[in-house]
Amino acid sequence: MTPPSCQRPALVRARMIVFIYRLLKQVLKRVLSRTRSAPAHQPPTLLDLPVDILELIFQILLNLEAMEEPYDHEVCNRALLIPLSETCRCMRTLTLPWIFREVYNWSRAGVAVWPETLWPFFVTVHIRDRSVRHPAEIPISPQLFRALPRMLALRKVTLRLSAAVPTELLSALSLAPNLFMLEIHQARLDALLPHTEPSFASLTSLSICISGFHGVIRVPNIDGAAEVSNMLALLRILANQITRLRISGDLLPPEFPALHWPKLHDFAITDHTPTPFISVPELVAQMPALRVLSVLFTADMTRQRGELFPPFILGVTGGQFLTNSSLHLTSVTLSNLKPEDPIFGQLPRSLESLHLLAMRDWYAPTVRWPSEELGDAPLRPHNVFGVLDRLSHLECLVDLSLTLGNLSSSDLINTIASKLPQLQRFQLGHPIFSDSEIHLIDFRHEPYLEALRRFQFLQHLKISLDIRRPSYERGPPANAAYWLLQDVPGLQTVSFRHYFSPGPAVWHTWDRSLLRHPPPHPLPLNTDTITIQPIN
Repeated sequence: MTPPSCQRPALVRARMIVFIYRLLKQVLKRVLSRTRSAPAHQPPTLLDLPVDILELIFQILLNLEAMEEPYDHEVCNRALLIPLSETCRCMRTLTLPWIFREVYNWSRAGVAVWPETLWPFFVTVHIRDRSVRHPAEIPISPQLFRALPRMLALRKVTLRLSAAVPTELLSALSLAPNLFMLEIHQARLDALLPHTEPSFASLTSLSICISGFHGVIRVPNIDGAAEVSNMLALLRILANQITRLRISGDLLPPEFPALHWPKLHDFAITDHTPTPFISVPELVAQMPALRVLSVLFTADMTRQRGELFPPFILGVTGGQFLTNSSLHLTSVTLSNLKPEDPIFGQLPRSLESLHLLAMRDWYAPTVRWPSEELGDAPLRPHNVFGVLDRLSHLECLVDLSLTLGNLSSSDLINTIASKLPQLQRFQLGHPIFSDSEIHLIDFRHEPYLEALRRFQFLQHLKISLDIRRPSYERGPPANAAYWLLQDVPGLQTVSFRHYFSPGPAVWHTWDRSLLRHPPPHPLPLNTDTITIQPIN
């Protein structure tokens, strides 16, 4: 359910506590009405609640727990249930599955692995050799390798290791009977593979990316040939069973197009382009079940400029529709491509969702940026209209995202409305270099609003502001959302986000219930900026 307005975390927490109190009051009242014959000294307690109500309360408490900055890579909100578990034995029994559903292999006073009595509760395990909370190295012990195959509830494992993934760890994970999701971040795969072929009997979702806590920086002594060879061997083992695959282009073997993926329905390739380059039609040629395709190449700022530097050419001249090989393709996301890319002509008429982005590498604040440039290639005013002409054949398209190099104009919105009048969801991304450029935040610009009203079916509008400096962010723009909802009657939700880091960006969403209240106050501009009138 979309919240009626975007409130501050403290206010949201207070309202949720009131909700929980009222819920408990009603439930306990019903329990009390059924136990009136019980002695007066035995009133109903929290334990008298049905288990599903208790689980709902636990989930609400977890959702209320704020993210610990800068530890958003290591979420520990389940620890808040520990005091509740200490109240009595029955409550401990109820809360243990929640507390230990998701765990990290942090060092525990020299103990190499968790107590075996807790293993039945582990659903998600995060394995690291270093924590963002403490600089000390975390040992990856043989005891852990022996324990993983015996964790029968284990469904998901994430790895973030600074060294190569140990052969013994990969072998242990392959023996976990119910593991269906494996994520390897800041991946390094130049160690030897297990002598016996890994089974991974239940694995259906695999993510292997070179990005990690420090962005895409990799150590210089990686054996690239061994890494690509190991990657090919692993993909050959899993190709027949995987349904979701996310992989860095840096790790993609040249033989990838020859692999057959009969069950793959969600494929994403990230980070840098493979060497040699593989076009999109070649990538998906053996993916008959594919529904969702994401090609999210970024610029490798350590490479010399050339063909493998944005903007990219992802398609092939004279190529056929992508649905010739992937009959069920409905969603495509592309990054940093040239406006004249032949891939536009290969998008099928049946496509329902298209996202044209301008992704870029991220580096931690402690890591020096390799170049003064960002390396992204958003659409520019002089070529975005030509791109729209090449999308006019997408008669089934209802969801469109565009990342622009400049502020969007009312002329652009009018053109989109005329080319793609059937849109129901529309997202615009803008780079922001100063507060004065955010005219959608502070201006009621009638030509722009009139252009938005031309969309007969538009229900959800999203604005993503690419903040080049965190100091430019001024908070959730509820005032802008208010006027958009009022002046564009068909809109059901308006969402804004400020994006300037690789972490999960927070979307602030408002629905039409915002109009029941007076207009929120506009956000103040910084005093050192000059107000610029909106673009006509």
